[in-house]
Amino acid sequence: MKSWVPRLLSSALVTAGILAVGIHVGYAAEAFPAKPIRIISPFSAGSPPDAFGRLIAQQLSVSLGQSVVIENRPGAGTTLGTKAGAMADPDGYTLIQVNAALSYAPVLYPNAGYDPGRSFVPVALLASWSHVLGAHPSVPANTLQELIAYAKANPGKLSIGSPLGNPPHLLAHMLRIETGADFNDVPYRQAPQLVSDFVSGRVQLYFNAGEPVASMIREGKIKAYASTSATRDPVLPDVPTMAEAGLPTMTVDPSDWTGLLAPAGTPPELVAKLNTAINEALKSPEVRASLAKLGWGSKPTTPTEFAAFVSADATKWPRVVKAAGLKAD
Repeated sequence: MKSWVPRLLSSALVTAGILAVGIHVGYAAEAFPAKPIRIISPFSAGSPPDAFGRLIAQQLSVSLGQSVVIENRPGAGTTLGTKAGAMADPDGYTLIQVNAALSYAPVLYPNAGYDPGRSFVPVALLASWSHVLGAHPSVPANTLQELIAYAKANPGKLSIGSPLGNPPHLLAHMLRIETGADFNDVPYRQAPQLVSDFVSGRVQLYFNAGEPVASMIREGKIKAYASTSATRDPVLPDVPTMAEAGLPTMTVDPSDWTGLLAPAGTPPELVAKLNTAINEALKSPEVRASLAKLGWGSKPTTPTEFAAFVSADATKWPRVVKAAGLKAD
């Protein structure tokens, strides 16, 4: 997948260059937006990325003076909605919300219908986060190294539940690849069923963002082994990083994120205006409160900075998909 990385960066650099020399922004850009903007969300309604995207849309509606609506198009590992965004008119009135699946979904779905590096223009990063490997209290291991030793001594006894095709699913396979331990992979299409089975002990392991499970970890309802972040999660200061726990190759920081793209060909002056509005929205008290509740981090990015971020992320996951032999159903 590295082949599309230079193209993505080149697109953003061209945008930055045009803006830097101060090309005159025409009447159409000055009047923008003159009609509602839509954000195509390839996520299920009510999922954390979707809910956060809706909050951003509300803030953008205020700052841009136009309605910003979410259009959910979930399915096929986010490729259905992402393809719809790639095919939209590049007029600034369609944005596409994406996550880390942007780089590896086309590996799972070879006929995805879009090229991550050619079909889009980066607009802005919304948020990023890492994951904590947790276990049901019944698992007889209190540290990551004890867990690995137990799994090797009891092949197939422990199961890792994860949402199908999402970064926690890839982290589960990455754990198997990096440790050589035999964990059962149990993918779920519906997150509520996964949570229910984890709480009941039907699946024993689960990668999750830190904040949503922090209270259960503190109460001893979940054993927390390590975080994929480079430094300790401030929400869980007693949980070591993967590197501290003796498995530095499992450091994936961030291990997921969400951001907004526009169809390729969208005028750079419109991308710049949208980027400014999005970065302002991220500063609102409502958005900051939501980020804190989710345990997600966020910082303003330029389109060029976001392109570099996406390009770096693209080096992480495709190799895991291929090494694990994952294929779409």
